[in-house]
Amino acid sequence: MTDLMSMFTAGFNISGIAAMIAGLAALIIVHEFGHWLAAQLLGFKTPIFSIGFGKPFFVIGRWRDTEFRVTPWLLGGYVALPEMGDESSAKEFMKANGLETQGFVYQRKAIWRRAVVAVAGVTMNILLAVVLLFGMFATKGVPTQEAVPNTVVIYNVDATTTTIARDAGLQGGDRVITIGGNTVNTVDDVRNGLSSHASQPIVVVVDRSGQNVTVTLTPTSEGKIGVSMGPQVRNTFKKVSVGEAAKLSVVGTYNGVTGILSGLGMMVGIVEKPANLPDGATDVHAIVGIVSYGADMFAQGFAPFVMFLVMISLNLAVFNLLPIPILDGGHLVFLALEKVRGKPLSPQTQGLLYQIFFFLFMGLLAFGLWNDFTKPIGR
Repeated sequence: MTDLMSMFTAGFNISGIAAMIAGLAALIIVHEFGHWLAAQLLGFKTPIFSIGFGKPFFVIGRWRDTEFRVTPWLLGGYVALPEMGDESSAKEFMKANGLETQGFVYQRKAIWRRAVVAVAGVTMNILLAVVLLFGMFATKGVPTQEAVPNTVVIYNVDATTTTIARDAGLQGGDRVITIGGNTVNTVDDVRNGLSSHASQPIVVVVDRSGQNVTVTLTPTSEGKIGVSMGPQVRNTFKKVSVGEAAKLSVVGTYNGVTGILSGLGMMVGIVEKPANLPDGATDVHAIVGIVSYGADMFAQGFAPFVMFLVMISLNLAVFNLLPIPILDGGHLVFLALEKVRGKPLSPQTQGLLYQIFFFLFMGLLAFGLWNDFTKPIGR
């Protein structure tokens, strides 16, 4: 309950939540627009472009034989593409929406055309990440950090080596002011002070959120107290040329994708988790946690918010390429099987696989929501 309350009280702000919801909606629309655009260019019929799922809440309008609609369940979106291959479900879908009399032809397009349409949404999400990074790098600069002179901050209290610092009440983020009565300007000042009082009590004064906190602790015989520390850093922006911004935006997107793939590998156990990676770093989270954390990033500033949107866009791209029937990657698997077998899987088999993985996905979503409330992101 404490985590739940902190999630809705710490950093809660309407503007941040609204910005994050708008950002997620934009990512979904861009993804589905990729499918729609590729389908239009390759001659597919696209009777419906829906933001959300369920019956339409209201219809935005019609353009290029497509009805653009918004539905109440804003957890995603879709473009109706009868010619992607599942004729039976396509016919049922058209009938349920009163479109069966409009002359649609439910014959399969070539496999390569369907594959292009299947990956178009993912491609748009990756391109959006590049565009967002380029826009920020070219206009504001590349986010970077620089050391603040004459400062020493405790980065982390490491209880695996000794609990001295933790038991004394030191915390990550504390800025060391004095040690043994001597002013601290460098990390060596702290180390020398601790070494000179090995196995002896010493008074340490730290700044914690603008308030001085005094603790007394006794270092080990080696002068250790179990912390990692370094200079305080501040966020800034480094100006770069347009060409450099373009290059860095592509590199940043590539690094983001490879990082997500590594995270997935850790989750399923095929990639070893580094020893310094905290437990829970690969937890699954859902919409509540994402919006809450995104609101926090919005409160921190332009760059953190944009970077978070970039990572969500790349996560959406990678996730959709997983070989799961209800995702774009599942379509690619079905297309590969059709190519190898010379014929597609039966509509009954595809329908069964869709149902099985839909319920598995719902279970994953429920698990993510549980994590949202019990282990909020970044807290």
